[in-house]
Amino acid sequence: MNLAKKGLIVFCAVLTAAMPTNLFAVELTEEQIGNISSNCSSIKLQLQKVQRMDAKSRVHLGAQFEAIANSLMMNLNLRLVKNNRANGDIASQQAEFSNVRERFKKDYIEYQKELEELIGINCKDDPYRFYEQLEYVRARRDDMGWSITRLREIADEHRRSVLDMREELYDKEHSNE
Repeated sequence: MNLAKKGLIVFCAVLTAAMPTNLFAVELTEEQIGNISSNCSSIKLQLQKVQRMDAKSRVHLGAQFEAIANSLMMNLNLRLVKNNRANGDIASQQAEFSNVRERFKKDYIEYQKELEELIGINCKDDPYRFYEQLEYVRARRDDMGWSITRLREIADEHRRSVLDMREELYDKEHSNE
């Protein structure tokens, strides 16, 4: 890479780092700013309540996803391989489920970090920064929601594949009669 390209890359990196964080922020009306500032205490209490409820949900969902991955998918795939009946759809669903489950864990950790930061912002004195962080937290929560939805979809696909395989095996077994 020549010196001009390196210089351009360094310049772009410095320029990006020097940009104000609220460059793309949503403009707030005076009324919205006033509402955030005047209701700061109750907003923070609600956020802490959401944080506690989300932690409980995370534990519950995490346990369910763990059980699906290990007790159902993995055990079934091992038995199928052991009995020379490996099924590509079922194996790929297990792999995708594991990948999305890892993403869910990462999404939740990122969401919790951002939520902690949001709760730590003094919304009375800095409503703009508070609102920006709130929007970022909402985006992280949406990411987590996508992971949950996708895990449920994969589990449903897996269930259908297992039922199809079961029917196919039943038909093979009873076609000799």
